[in-house]
Amino acid sequence: SFCILFLVIVICISLWLPLFLSSCVCFVYDQKTWTEALSYCREKYTDLATIEDMEDMKTLNDMAELSKMGAWIGLHTDLNRWRWSMSDRGFYNNGEAEFRNWSPGEPNNKENREHCTQMYNKGLWNDRDCDSKCKAVCSYVRGEDCN
Repeated sequence: SFCILFLVIVICISLWLPLFLSSCVCFVYDQKTWTEALSYCREKYTDLATIEDMEDMKTLNDMAELSKMGAWIGLHTDLNRWRWSMSDRGFYNNGEAEFRNWSPGEPNNKENREHCTQMYNKGLWNDRDCDSKCKAVCSYVRGEDCN
């Protein structure tokens, strides 16, 4: 258990990259449900990643082989409304909380079970069953340089 946790932390620290003005992101390769990923990101960092625009999406897509791995992000549906897990509206500039990059035909809420969002190939998004196991993208809000 210690070795696995240590490996995840080492991988994560080595992949810290500045993404947003005031946050950095980290890919977590240990597969988790969306709720487990959310808890993990909140315990170790700040939250699951919030993607604010196409520039953020391109940065994430360029730094990870998303065609080979899907990853949870913070977008989920709550009472038929998609929203980010980081609920502090003060975190977002005008319009940033509304950014979406769905794959064609998504979200489709297959079998009325897909309430969480997975980012995958070419940075496109897919709604997925929150109990599925995926890697995750955590964000860490600390400062402009993410040190």
